[in-house]
Amino acid sequence: MEDWSSPVTSVKVACMTTDEPPGAWPTDQVVTVVGVDDHPIVLAGVVATIERRLPQFRWTGAAETFDQLQELIDEPSTRPSIALIDLHLRDGSDPCTSISILDAQGILPVVFTSELRPVPIRRAVSAGARGLALKSDPPDRLADVLLQVSRGDFAASGELAFVLLSDPTLVAHLAPRELEVLQFLSEGIPRKAVGRRMSPPVSTATVITYVNRVCSRYRAMGRGISTVADALRAATDDGYLG
Repeated sequence: MEDWSSPVTSVKVACMTTDEPPGAWPTDQVVTVVGVDDHPIVLAGVVATIERRLPQFRWTGAAETFDQLQELIDEPSTRPSIALIDLHLRDGSDPCTSISILDAQGILPVVFTSELRPVPIRRAVSAGARGLALKSDPPDRLADVLLQVSRGDFAASGELAFVLLSDPTLVAHLAPRELEVLQFLSEGIPRKAVGRRMSPPVSTATVITYVNRVCSRYRAMGRGISTVADALRAATDDGYLG
């Protein structure tokens, strides 16, 4: 299983500070962009940013669900070069699966999110996302991310985005079996029953060992974790759960 807590390297940080448009796209090809977000006003701001900052780019459509996005992709007139992906859609779609599908179709996925927990963001990058733009960053940073991604670079929209992607001390590295235990415990499964639910099953003593390892990993980071509730709260704060 992929280590989703692993930091991302080779990240360019957007740092546009002037009102001048970015440098010309290096070919004559227009870069087409679509977005999926279930808050239309958010994408309206994206369209305005592209029109103001990126004359070589063309917005070709917005979607509120991944199925709607796929319809845009399947239509030749709206097929994008880049797709902006929100990590939390109400349609219940898994963003990592969506990103993997887009990547396999030759479309460059860029995460555009208000999520500030590192694990969901790093999961998206592991799935194939080529850039990260935080909704809290200025619109010009989004424009710079789109430009850098279109040129083949991995880009982040600011220092916070860079830290979420790259700081190796930000997240505890939890093993898949440890995460499996935490997931069952977060669902209210009694500790004595967790081992029987695991695949393959393990003893209750082994479940306790996994929990103790999780607590130890967090304590090694300087986080005061000593109980199951503490461990579940820390894993939720990192984005492993919830």
